[in-house]
Amino acid sequence: MHLSFFWFQLFVTLNSPMLSRIPRRFVIFAIVGISGIVVNTLLLWMGTDLLDIPYQIASLFAIQCAIVNNYVWNRRFTWRDRSLPGRRPTLRTFGQFTLVSWIAGALNWLLLILLTEWADLYYLFANLIAIFVASLVNYLANDLWTFRSRSLQKTN
Repeated sequence: MHLSFFWFQLFVTLNSPMLSRIPRRFVIFAIVGISGIVVNTLLLWMGTDLLDIPYQIASLFAIQCAIVNNYVWNRRFTWRDRSLPGRRPTLRTFGQFTLVSWIAGALNWLLLILLTEWADLYYLFANLIAIFVASLVNYLANDLWTFRSRSLQKTN
């Protein structure tokens, strides 16, 4: 699969009439997720190909760096209307986001290994598939728990 094909597909998807039926928050989440994919893939490649770290280990570091990247941008753009000011809410949401992301990251990691070892896919391609699946879990859990609406935050 060529990278130019990926960008073409992304362009077609973003300009699709179907996109107008997808919630705006999910579209922003997906755009932020692209930055996380870049961070994750770049660090995975650097760790594996440049530093000769096994991909199973390098992916753990890459996932955590992508989690931090995604938290910062998601808090600022995706769920800014639900972000409460102050240090305590920020630490709480960062902890929740990290927990959710590591659960999704575990799914990502397991799928990466399964697709690479059993389906014999190239590890970077397998990683993209795994990221896509884990992202759906990540979005739903963060929308319903980490960044739940303010009315729910005040009652809990």
